[in-house]
Amino acid sequence: MRALLMSEPAVVDSLEFARTGQQLAGTVAVSKLRRVADSLFDDQGTLEYAIKGRTDSRGRPRLRVEVRGEVHLRCQRCLRSLPYRVDTASDLLVLTGDGAETGALEDLDGVAADPHTNVRELVEDEVLLALPMAPRHPEGQCGAAVSAGSAQSKSPFGVLAQLKYDRKEQ
Repeated sequence: MRALLMSEPAVVDSLEFARTGQQLAGTVAVSKLRRVADSLFDDQGTLEYAIKGRTDSRGRPRLRVEVRGEVHLRCQRCLRSLPYRVDTASDLLVLTGDGAETGALEDLDGVAADPHTNVRELVEDEVLLALPMAPRHPEGQCGAAVSAGSAQSKSPFGVLAQLKYDRKEQ
């Protein structure tokens, strides 16, 4: 098994990688994941990944992609940092285009056979799929929930009513 600290994009031949049962493991800096950037509070940290090639019982090439680590998302309630644990694993069918992947519809997950498959992009795809659509802190732990509760005690319409009442007394 090769380990790689991904400073430059690693490229593999996905079909050959799967057919020969190769393995690759390493880390990637969260700051290198450009398509994930909009969902993040900051780009600190690293993610560990492992990719294992194999053929399934029907002789089809597959890639097992595992990603683990922590990212800091932006809470959609309070807009503060929300630590989020990424722990995902996918078994991807390598789609060759020669009809061998007729079972692709039952698998649903696949990646095109490409002699220049970018490992960072595979990892980033898995991270994107693992992230929640609207991340937020659990009930009672979000700063917005606390401030919203205090704001509910004083209605803006109540303030307007008080102003109207004060004008009548003048």
